[in-house]
Amino acid sequence: MNIGDGRQLFDTVFPVVSRARAAILDVYHSGRFETEEKSDKSPVTVADKASNTIITEGLARIFPKIPVVSEESRSGDQQQAADWFWLVDPLDGTKEFIRRNGEFTINVALVDGTGAPRWGLVDVPLYDQSFFAGGGEAFCRTAEGVRPLPALRPVHPHESLIVAVSRSHQGSADDWLREHRVPVRQLVYSGSAIKFCWLAEGRIDFYPRLLPTMGWDTAAGQALVEAVGGVVTGIENGQPLRYRPRAEINPTFVACRPPADEFTTSRF
Repeated sequence: MNIGDGRQLFDTVFPVVSRARAAILDVYHSGRFETEEKSDKSPVTVADKASNTIITEGLARIFPKIPVVSEESRSGDQQQAADWFWLVDPLDGTKEFIRRNGEFTINVALVDGTGAPRWGLVDVPLYDQSFFAGGGEAFCRTAEGVRPLPALRPVHPHESLIVAVSRSHQGSADDWLREHRVPVRQLVYSGSAIKFCWLAEGRIDFYPRLLPTMGWDTAAGQALVEAVGGVVTGIENGQPLRYRPRAEINPTFVACRPPADEFTTSRF
C-alpha cells in the first residue's frame, strides 16, 4: 500500500474521526459518565463504545480489505498475521476523560506487514487538534488550518530535559528517572497519547513508559514522533516498537528527541 501522501490519507480518514470526536464530546459535555469495568479492570464508558463503532465501521467501509484492530472490539486478537492493518484506540485516556481534564485522545494507526506504524493520527478532541504523520512528514491540524511539524533537534549528553510522565505512575517514574540519572529540567504529567504530540511539537524532550501499554496506545504516536526524527524504542533492547494484529503488551519504552551521536537511549 502506498501512503506517500500522508495528507491525502488524513483527508480520507479524518471525517470518520471527526464523527467519533463529536460523539465523545457529546458524552463529555453531558456529564453522563456511567462506567463499566473491563476484564483488565480498566474503565469503559458509552463514549468509548460510540467512538469505537463509528471508527471501526467507517474504516471498514472505506478500506474493506484492511483489518481493523481496536481496543474495544478485539476481533484482531484471533489473527496471527496480517499484511497491513489498522490499530485503533477509540478513546485513549478514559480515566482522564472521566476526570474531565481534557487529556484524552483518539488514536488511529496504519501498520505494515513488518509491524511498523507507517501512518498515524492522534486526535485531541477537547482542543480541536489533530496530529498526523505519514510518508516521512508530520502535521498539526487546528481550526486555523494545517501546519507542518519541523524536524526535532538532537538531544545531547547531559542536556537537561523536559520529561513527560504518565499520571498513572508518577512515583515509579520519578524513581526510575533518579536511578538512571536522567538530567531533568522540568517534569510534566499527563494521561493518554497526548504526550507523543507534545514530543513531536518539541514541547517535551523525553517520555519514559514503565508500566504496561498496548499497541493501540502507542502506534499512532510512534508514527508521529518518528516522522519528525524522534525515536520510540524498547528500554531493554533499544529497538523500535513493533505491532501485530493480535493484542500484545508493549515492552517498557522511552520516546525522545533524536539522539546525538554521543547519546543513546540504550543507556537506560
